[in-house]
Amino acid sequence: MSEPYKVHRIKENWGVILAIIFIASTLRAPLTSVGPVVGEIKHVLDINNSVAGVLTTIPLLIFAIVSPLVSKVTARLTMSRTILFSTILLIIALILRVAGDINIFIIGTILLGIAIAFGNVVLPSYVKWYFPLQIGVATGIYSGTMNFTAGLGGGLSVPLSDMSPLGLRLSLSFWIILAIIAIILWIPKAKNGAKLERTTVDHTTTSKPHKVNIARSKLAWMVALTMGFQSMVFYTVVAWVPSILIDRGLDPSTAGYLFMLNQFSQVPMTFTFPIIASKLKDQRILVVIITLLFLIGFSLFFTQSLVLLVIGIIIAGLAMGACFSLCMTFFSIRARTGDGSIALSGFGQSVGYLIAAIGPFFIGYLHDVTGGWNSGIIALLIMALCFFIFGYPASKNRVVEDN
Repeated sequence: MSEPYKVHRIKENWGVILAIIFIASTLRAPLTSVGPVVGEIKHVLDINNSVAGVLTTIPLLIFAIVSPLVSKVTARLTMSRTILFSTILLIIALILRVAGDINIFIIGTILLGIAIAFGNVVLPSYVKWYFPLQIGVATGIYSGTMNFTAGLGGGLSVPLSDMSPLGLRLSLSFWIILAIIAIILWIPKAKNGAKLERTTVDHTTTSKPHKVNIARSKLAWMVALTMGFQSMVFYTVVAWVPSILIDRGLDPSTAGYLFMLNQFSQVPMTFTFPIIASKLKDQRILVVIITLLFLIGFSLFFTQSLVLLVIGIIIAGLAMGACFSLCMTFFSIRARTGDGSIALSGFGQSVGYLIAAIGPFFIGYLHDVTGGWNSGIIALLIMALCFFIFGYPASKNRVVEDN
């Protein structure tokens, strides 16, 4: 992937940053908005729990399938145009998702997964290419936006559904507004960015041609597995923590607000951790801190004290935000070149989301077998330890091109 002749800085390119913010705002909220209204979805579409569970897993499987193909598409279209076209596809998907019966809903969900997969993979690589000296700050901005709007998606879903006769169709399609704004802001950037990508040369790859064999890189597998258990924690929390909180004696409304608090508490860490990570040569101390936060936060889920549950929700949110942003930073700093970054991002997210898809199903199965949620909380603690096992070696100062 090409590098810009001029080194861009954030303070001189707020137009690009604003466009990136709105692109990022569409990558999580359309997914987190489903859980709170899943009961209404079941009623309107006349489906059972099993089908409803499949609807939440489809995007993860699509991420796993599509992510490795993204680098081939960007090689033809450029990153700038790929982001533009994927956002247009996202709007089409959001419309289809609320336009008909369960079959149309599934088609819309599949297309939504494809669109978000492209954004997930390309955005870290675009940031590395456009802001090579400020990777941490730029990563913090877009990953913080993703987590903030994820919280909005979960928190606003029910109110949006209740405020209009359209019901869930409004709450699930509301995010089209952000996507349209993103396209309006991105079009001029895409035009200029595509020209820059076409006309500049990656000096690393021209002076030393080297095609990265990601699948044979031990470091790439460590990063991918780290991403996998980070994503497994996130989507398990999204799917089941409200139910765990209700089981602890909270009413559904309070459980929903605590879930939103969990999402919002991720934001400070998603802004700060990429900056810290990019300034450190070795990020192993950060992995230790994140793991300790996970273990403390999830352990407090065993209690029935509202105060301790709130504390646990916040601490777990801090860990989740730090964990996600560290994985996003890995896709940039664990590669020397733009090509290496996009290959690592595609591979890491493919393997990662395949692993993540297991989490919600597995926790649901444990609940059915044991009849309670304690086994699910134990599983979350084990996921945190797995993150440490693979994240610790992934944090060493190496790049995939050297493996």
